[in-house]
Amino acid sequence: MHSPNVRYATLKKLEAVLLRLIARHGARMTLGELLVITTGMALLCKQDRVSVAEVAKLTGTRKQNISRWMQKRLGNSIRLEVNAQDERIRDVILIDPHRGQEHIENLADILGTNK
Repeated sequence: MHSPNVRYATLKKLEAVLLRLIARHGARMTLGELLVITTGMALLCKQDRVSVAEVAKLTGTRKQNISRWMQKRLGNSIRLEVNAQDERIRDVILIDPHRGQEHIENLADILGTNK
């Protein structure tokens, strides 16, 4: 069993992450939306495009919800495109890979992944 100090340190780190996410995305965004955005952006770090279906499968979120949430964020950092091989598939394309870099660096500091 973990000590109260481990629980406290863990909860304080989680609190710091949540505060950072709210500062970046606002308090009205749901945890589901944050999960979808984070998953999509993580995939886009490794590949040029990701389908809405891929994000849905990884997050357990309905494709309709993901498409709706993505529509709110189109323009500055992402765009949606119809897949060339299958027109029923929507791909998310990253426009500006450096957008939000300060936010990511702040999260890395909190999580200790910047080393």
